[in-house]
Amino acid sequence: MGIAFPEGSISVTTAGGDIVILRICDLCGAAVVEAEGTDLAFHKRWHRVTGSGNWIDSATGRLHGPGSPTRS
Repeated sequence: MGIAFPEGSISVTTAGGDIVILRICDLCGAAVVEAEGTDLAFHKRWHRVTGSGNWIDSATGRLHGPGSPTRS
């Protein structure tokens, strides 16, 4: 059993009535807030700069990310 991340974006309404857009990173599954000064492109640059584009699902031992045999 692996992890299945949703694709695209998700919107959340806060208790104060504000709408927050979350974009899902296809490398790590993080929900990245779409806001001034930060976005999914910034998050993906972080992956490239830190070399953390690949990660291993601890439940399955399967490699994920751009260097994996099958991108998930």
